[in-house]
Parts: sequence; C-alpha cells; structure tokens
Amino acid sequence: MADGGGGAGDLLSALPDDVLHLILLRLRSAAAAARTSVLARRWRSLWTTLPELRFPAVTDLARVTAALLSHDAPLLHRLELCSHDPAPHEVAAVLHLAARSLAGKLLLDIVMRKKRNPVAAAAAGIGAAFHIPCFRKATEISIRFAYLTIRLPPFGVFAKLSVLRLTRFRLDDSQCDHLGDIVSSERLVKSAIRSKTLLTVGLFELEELQQLTISAPMLRTLHLVHCLDKRAVRAADISAAALEKLGWIGLCDWNSVHFNVIQHLKRLDTLNLSSMVDCEFLMEDMNTLPAIEILSLRSITAGHAFGPCVFQLLRTSTGVRELHLDLDHHLKGEVSCSSGCICYKPSDWESMDICLNFLQKVEINNLSGAEYEICFVKRLLTWAPVLKMITVMFGPSVTVSEEVCQELLSFSRRCSPGICMEIYLHGNRAKVMYRAVNLKRPRDD
Repeated sequence: MADGGGGAGDLLSALPDDVLHLILLRLRSAAAAARTSVLARRWRSLWTTLPELRFPAVTDLARVTAALLSHDAPLLHRLELCSHDPAPHEVAAVLHLAARSLAGKLLLDIVMRKKRNPVAAAAAGIGAAFHIPCFRKATEISIRFAYLTIRLPPFGVFAKLSVLRLTRFRLDDSQCDHLGDIVSSERLVKSAIRSKTLLTVGLFELEELQQLTISAPMLRTLHLVHCLDKRAVRAADISAAALEKLGWIGLCDWNSVHFNVIQHLKRLDTLNLSSMVDCEFLMEDMNTLPAIEILSLRSITAGHAFGPCVFQLLRTSTGVRELHLDLDHHLKGEVSCSSGCICYKPSDWESMDICLNFLQKVEINNLSGAEYEICFVKRLLTWAPVLKMITVMFGPSVTVSEEVCQELLSFSRRCSPGICMEIYLHGNRAKVMYRAVNLKRPRDD
C-alpha cells in the first residue's frame, strides 16, 4: 500500500497486533486467516496468536489438530468447529488439545449420518466411544454429537462454566465415571448436573435419558427439549431456586417431574398436552410455580378442546404480562372426546372469571375457527382489562366469515376501548387482516 508521501509502504502491516487480530477475526475462518501469511513477513505467524479459532465445515480434522499445535496464544477464548462424518478418534484428539488452553467458549457441531454400512462404520471407528476431556477454564460449552457415543472424564471440575448446551449424544453404556461437580452419569440412562456456577443449561434430544437431576442454585435459564420421553420410565428432579426462564418441550409423565421451590420464574415455554390425560399432572405441578410474566404455550389438541387446560394455567399465573399460544391440530392417533375427557375439566370454565390485571399482549396462532375457540378468545378479552394488543391468526386452510371477525373486533372494543386487535386469515392464497378502526398499534415496552 502506498503512503501519502509517494513512497511504498505497508501501512496495514504497521497496525498493532490487536487491530490486525480484529481484521483476521472478521474472516470467521482459521483457514482463511492462515492464508494471509502469504501477504508479508509481518503476517506469517499472526494467525497463530488469534484469541479465537473457527473451523466451519471442516472435512479433515488432521488440519485442525495441526492448527491447534501451532497455536501460540496463551489462552484460547473461543473454539468453533463444525464437521460432518469425522472419525471419532480425530474428534477426541482435537478436544484434548483444545482443553489445554481453552478459557472461553467451545462450540462443537459434529454431524454423523444415521444410516451407514456396518463394515464401513467399524473401519472408521464409528460406534466406539471416545473420551471427553475436562475443560477446567471453559465458560460456555455447546456440543452436538449426532449419533456419536462419548465417555465422560473420570475426574475434574468445570469451575468456570456458566453455559452448558448438549444435543443428541449417547453416553457409553459402560460409563460409571463422573464429570466432577458438573455432570455425572450412571449406565447410560441417568444424568446429573450439579454446579454452583451454571447460569444457562440446554439439553436437546437426548433420547436415551431416563433420569435427570439438576442442582444449580445460580441457574437462570433451563431448556429441556425432547429429553424425558413418556415411552419409558423417566424422572426429573430440578433444584434451581434462582430460575427465571424455563422451556420444557416434549411428551413426558409430569407426575414424575419434581421442581423444588421456584420463586423467581418469569417465563415459561412449554407443551400443553390437551390430548393426554397427564395434562392434569402438568396443571397440578403448575400450582407450585409463582405467577410468571411470559407464558408461551404450544397446545397439541388432537381433536380436544384446549380451553380448560389454558384456563387452569392462567388461573395459577395471574401475573402474566404476555401470552403466546400456538395450536397444533394435527397429531397421529387422534381420538374423540369422552365424558371424562380433560376437555371438560373444569366443565364450567366458560363462565368462570380470572383477574389477569397485568396481561397486555396476546398472540394466538393457527385457530381452526371452532365455536369453542371463538368463545375462548372472548373470555380472554373479558379476563384482561388492561390488554393493549391481541393478534389472532387462523390456520391457512380455515374459512372464517367477515361477520365473525367484525364480531370479535366489536367485542374487543367493548371490553377495552384502548385495545388494538388484529385478525389474520387466508383468502384466495393471500393473507387478509381485519383490524380495529381508528386505533394505533401500541409500541412494545
């Protein structure tokens, strides 16, 4: 690069290392950063001192191992790796090298093809368990091991860990070791998380998990997605007194789930099983929870009415400020209601009142247009005197008359003059919106 005086000079290379590091990090690839070594002598080993290394879509993990061996920075603040179908021993080699200097985030995404020729799989070492080292200085670990089997370290403490996300891995069935004070396991189906530092935990699609224990006094956010399946005997014991956000998606036996006292919960994202009798257990367990501010609920109706279950949840969460309700009417094994069905408990919910004096925003998606759904929307409007915004969206194949939409708009204005109500339906493959007249949409707080 030419300088201002007409002489030739490399002004870019004259910048401090910290600035050049920022330039290389914008490339978002360790391989791309290493290729800058050809620019000038100043750049030859610059990439080896980067505080972060990213390896997107890597096919040869031997190169990742070589890069880690060449890395000269005293600490590695972020290691990000995505690879398809690697040999497990290569993954293990990368992790053991990274464990020495990682003092920040580990983001690992290893994807294996589920169906593979048994002979080829054995030759590649797939199916054999490999060891996970202890990352003593890691602050965040996010790992997806699709269809891989792992062995946990026999000792060590993850003393700095505040965020833990685990997806789709299998524990070795001979595993009897433990992961320090963070994660322990016993014979594949039992797992425990015990930590004084964890703030966020996410467990996703751990299909073989049958028993889960979490003891984390500082935990603020917990997501459990398809981990405790009702098809087997499953149990969960959650002790997290500081928990503020809980996301629980998946079919489970709520009678086997135990929460210790949760006094600070502000948001609940869950699956409402209107099609299953054990919805009663869910509602009973919700009685132990405090009033939450945001309730996000997906209801699998399967031919059943969602109103009673939602009514019960709202009755135990009268401090809710936002309600998000997504309906799913399609589920295999749909059955007809009987006289003792959960749809009728409580039988008089349509005439009962709830004081939702804090509810200001409501979103309801995928309504079928059934009469009881229209009734639920009307009842909700009467329960929430300070409601500012309500959005109602009918399913794409639903036909609803304009008269019904105008009736709901008129009813909303009678219940709350300052409300903004929007109704969406699909007509002639185009989305049509009905909206209360002369009312401005309120801004989100």
